[in-house]
This record gives sequence, C-alpha cells and structure tokens, in this order.
Amino acid sequence: MTTETALQRAKEILAPFSKGDTTPESNRLDVNIEATDLPAATAALVRSEWGYLSAITPTDLGREVNKLELIYHFCEGAAITSLRIYLPREDQPDVPSISDQIPVASFFERELGEMLGVHVVGTPDPSRLFLPDDWPDGVYPLREDFSIEKAAPVEPRETFPEMGRIGNKFTIPIGPQHPALKEPGHFEFAVDGEIITGARMRLGYVHRGIEKATEQRNWIQNLYLLERICGICSHTHTSAYAMGVEKLAQVEVPARAQAIREIIAGLERIHSHLLWLGVSAHEAGFDTLFMYSWRDRETVMDLLEKLTGNRVNYSIIVLGGVKHDLDAELSRSIHTALDYLEERIRYYLHIVTTDTSFLQRTRGIGTMTLEEAKHFGALGPTARASGLKRDVRIDSPYGAYRYFPISLTTDDRGDLEARFAVRMKELLVSCVTIRIIVDNLPAGEITTRFPRKIPAGETISRVEAPRGEAFYYIKSNGGENPARIKIRTPSICNWTSVLNKAVGHQLADIPMLIAGMDPCFSCNDRMVTVRKQDSSQTLTWSQLREYGIQKYSTQRETK
Repeated sequence: MTTETALQRAKEILAPFSKGDTTPESNRLDVNIEATDLPAATAALVRSEWGYLSAITPTDLGREVNKLELIYHFCEGAAITSLRIYLPREDQPDVPSISDQIPVASFFERELGEMLGVHVVGTPDPSRLFLPDDWPDGVYPLREDFSIEKAAPVEPRETFPEMGRIGNKFTIPIGPQHPALKEPGHFEFAVDGEIITGARMRLGYVHRGIEKATEQRNWIQNLYLLERICGICSHTHTSAYAMGVEKLAQVEVPARAQAIREIIAGLERIHSHLLWLGVSAHEAGFDTLFMYSWRDRETVMDLLEKLTGNRVNYSIIVLGGVKHDLDAELSRSIHTALDYLEERIRYYLHIVTTDTSFLQRTRGIGTMTLEEAKHFGALGPTARASGLKRDVRIDSPYGAYRYFPISLTTDDRGDLEARFAVRMKELLVSCVTIRIIVDNLPAGEITTRFPRKIPAGETISRVEAPRGEAFYYIKSNGGENPARIKIRTPSICNWTSVLNKAVGHQLADIPMLIAGMDPCFSCNDRMVTVRKQDSSQTLTWSQLREYGIQKYSTQRETK
C-alpha cells in the first residue's frame, strides 16, 4: 500500500469523527476530533488494522490560547495519522482512556496525567510513572507556567498505593537498584509460590527533564543535550532530531553526509547488540559469553573513536551534515574491523542457538505470538522475533537507507531464543551494508549551510534505533529555540509486552525476560532533583559538579 493510499484510507475510516483535517506533511494526515470520540475513532482504526499507536504528544499551548493539545500518532509504514484533541487548561480536563484497546497506551496515559495534569478516565493504572514520590500534587512539569519553586518536596507517597489488588498470595519488590540491569527501575510482582500472577513497574529514577530543557536551548545546543539521552544509542537520537530540524528548515543534507550517518548508525547497532548480548548472557549465568562479547565490543568502540573522536557520544552529526569525512585509511580500518567482527558474530549466533544450558533459559521462555506482538505494540527485534515485519528503515526509508537499503531479519518463534537469533543475524546484515556503503561512498561535501532560526511548523521524525522505532515530534514557532520536542523511545513500548508475558512464568525467569527486550531505563526517563543534605536548595549543574568534587576530595582526605 502506498503512502497516499494509506492516508486516503485513514481519512475514510475517521470521517465520522473528523471536525476538520489537514496534511501538514506529504506523509501525514492530521484529524481534529472531540475528546469524547477518541475511543470510537481508535476502535475504527484498530478494526481496520490501520497502523499502530506510536506515541501521544501532550503540549500546553499557553495562557493566550488557554488550551492543552493532545496528539495521538498512528503509523502505517511511512504514513502517519494524528488524532488531535484540544482540552481546556483549567483544573484537570478529562479524556477517555484507550488502553483497553491498545495496552501500550496505558504508559502514555500515565505520563499525560503526571506531566500535563490531564485526567484520563478509565485508565487501568493512574499511579505515577516518572515523577518522584515526594513531588507535590497539582504541579505539572510540562505546563507553561511551571517553575522549580513549585516543586518543593512533600511527604513521599507510596510508590504503588494499591499494589495488593494484583495478587492474593505474596508481593515481591525488585529494585529500584539492579532489577536485571545496572540501571534503576522498580518492579513489583505478585506471586503464587514461584509463579507470577501480576506485575507492575515504576520508572523515573533517572528522570532528567530533557524534554523541558530543550525549550531553553537553541537548535544547535540541543544536539549535544539529546545525544546524552542514552550512551548506547546516542547517534540514534541526534539522527532523529537532526532529520526533523532539517525537514523544518527545508535543508537537503549532502548525500555523502547521509551515507556517513548510516555507517555510524550501523556501527552503533553492532556496539549496542554486543553490549546487550553480554548483559543478557550474564543474567543467564553465562559469564564466559559476557566477557567474550564485551571484549569484541571494544573493537567497534575503538573503530568509532577513530572515526569520530569519541567512543560513546560520537558527536559526529551537525545540522546539515556531519563533522568528519572518511578517507582511504579509515575505510581500510572499517573493513578490517568488520572482517573480525563478522567472524565473531557468526560464532555467537552458533552459541546462542546450540548451547544446551543457555537454551534452557531462552527456548520457549517469554513466547509472544505475532498477534500478541501487534496487540502489545512491540517494536524492534522484540517485534521481529515474533514475525512482525516492523522496521522504520524499510517501512519508511530515511537518509541513506533510500539508496543503501537493508534486508529485514525476522523469526516466527517469538521466544527469547528467537530474540537472540534475530539480533545476531541483524548484525550480519549491518556488516554487509556498512561494507557496501564504504565501497560506494558518494562524492561531494559533508555539510551545508544551516539557518539559526527555523521556520514555524511541526514535523515527525522516526528512525530505527537498535531497540526499535524512536519517535520525535518537533515544533517550531519560528525562533532560535524549539517550542516543543516530544521524545518516545522504543523501550517504553516494549515494557507492555514484558509485563504481560511475565504473568504465568516463574520468578527466576524475570531477569532474562527483562534483559531479552534490551531495555534502556535512561531512554525512558526524563528528571532528577539533587539537594544538599543540610539544605533544601536545589543545585544547578555547575554547583552540583563543584559540590561533587568537594565531597570526593573530603572523603579522600579523610581516608
């Protein structure tokens, strides 16, 4: 189905609910609806099997307009249909829940409530997802009139105030420290003996306020801020952001720069999957595989450092191009590294599909069918391991993927073993693609001139991160700073499937189930408030750095 056909079909499906529609971009349909019509409009799209809910973008339009704006984005290949709803700013306006039809919406709806003060009627879990337990009620960070003074800490509330309802036997808390990964997240599992009968989770322990912070920085400064959302997929975030801003500015990136961006993206995918392989092997008790894969991960990190100057936050992207070019010596280095890595990846693929003790922890565990993957809104390798053909690089090619396409890697078994196999096979595809690009790198410049001010407008930018689709909504009012940037990372969508599939499994399977989706807690989270122990004063970043250095020096002198 072409993009035009998909949008026309969506327009026909939503015609009974539409209060007017526009096409802000060639691949988008924007439909205004009433809040009360949201469940029916969503049901119409679900019945027609038109796309999946990718994100909900909440925005405070300010006192002058005196409205809140909610945009529900549905994606079908390259086509995007957005349901736009306007609500009054006063008090807590109501909007009906759609989580009974689309389970992943429950996470988005919790964010609507705590960040913007929208009352989602009928959502199954209205508890906080991101904000800390001592955050005061009635203070919403994404409101235009928010100030840090309003967020003075109060008596902490219970993390899960009604947790006892999900099980009648025993409740086991895990986290916020070390729940399968060395990042903070809080899980509570209701168990009957060793069998899980219910699951809930809480995020927000590394919440950094990045979405809000982008509004106080200019377009260039935000490149370096957004790159630090995640150290493993930093290039992914700058790619999605830069593509969106370049689209708003109507600037065409040189073909050579686009190709170099794809090379770095492929290397980042190898880095990410090898890191994940080691972490997952560690959770399965296979520490030899952990050490081997992380040793080989050094090869790709050294290569990235040679190409960009950095091993983690590569900072190779600039608005309108890239900073560094490839010469003959660097091209040879890429080929040499890929020859070694490809051999090792084939070895790891053999191990994860044949080792008897490892297969006891993966084969038949966490099996998710194709229909369940669609229902839960799974993304990335987690979805493709269940046979769901969903990959933005193929569904909606961007940048150099239009000229250097990749082949899709899927598996229909849907269990943890399949997720391991899909990721390893995906790396073999990346090795082949990178070689082709290096050998056929377009000639020309690597940057182009870029304006300081971006024309007014809004755009949606989607890229395929190592974990799945990353979604960026970018809005400009015509100045040097963005008016709104909404970031939806793949982990927030894949959590729904993990929590649902945990029910019925043994408690000992939880670490592998969590690690199997390759979660990133930093990608999920958005704010941290740090205060001195002897003061309620909130520290700025520079004060925090100085305070940390002083504290470290004092501890060292004491020792």
